[in-house]
Amino acid sequence: QNHDVQSKLHNELLEHGTDPTYDQPPSNPPYLDAVVHEILRIHPPVPEFTPIAVEDDVIPLSEPVRIKSGKLVDSLSIVGGTLLAISILSINRSTAIWGPDAKAFRPSGWLEDETGQDGIPTKAKEVQGHRHLLTFVNGPRTCLGKSFALAEFKVHVQLLQHKELMN
Repeated sequence: QNHDVQSKLHNELLEHGTDPTYDQPPSNPPYLDAVVHEILRIHPPVPEFTPIAVEDDVIPLSEPVRIKSGKLVDSLSIVGGTLLAISILSINRSTAIWGPDAKAFRPSGWLEDETGQDGIPTKAKEVQGHRHLLTFVNGPRTCLGKSFALAEFKVHVQLLQHKELMN
């Protein structure tokens, strides 16, 4: 659907050679890294995760919310044993976090500009997780296969591009 992205990725992969290696740094080639992370932001393989609170806790909120009674609260009290549903999909596509074009496919946002700043919105930089995404969750429950999944995804994209060249 994004022919300009596909062409730019294709050209970058040609510059880096057609044989992907495991020894390449995780962010190399840089545009491939940006495309992969943008795909994982827009289309996380797991749309939500559901942890269970092991004990009573209070979760602070970044902004107050109005509860059913009409009262504004800035934290939520959770009782131990409560099943929580956290939407990775909603957070990764939130306009409040990622800006007005949060649902658009923009790999360039992951790249640094001439000043060394990336295009990731300030609010998104507050998200705790790999590259400010909840795709692999975070903390003690982070995905153990994250590094392998990223490497496999990048190699697969490179092999698909190589196959296209052969046709």
